[in-house]
Amino acid sequence: MNLLKKRAERKLLEKRKAERERLREDIENLEAEIRRTETVFNLTTDEYLLESAIFEQNAQKAKMNYLLKLAREI
Repeated sequence: MNLLKKRAERKLLEKRKAERERLREDIENLEAEIRRTETVFNLTTDEYLLESAIFEQNAQKAKMNYLLKLAREI
């Protein structure tokens, strides 16, 4: 019984580790997206592209808040 419990615990730890790694990668990817959006925002003068960049930035902020909330819970 002890062996089965240890295996289950090990699997749970491995699963959590994989979740943390995937979450870290998601945050890093989102940070790169945010930098690209900031570049578009800073380099464009077209009002429609500016508006699009603002909407995209707001969506990215919301997604980052969600990912950070998940990270705190893990």
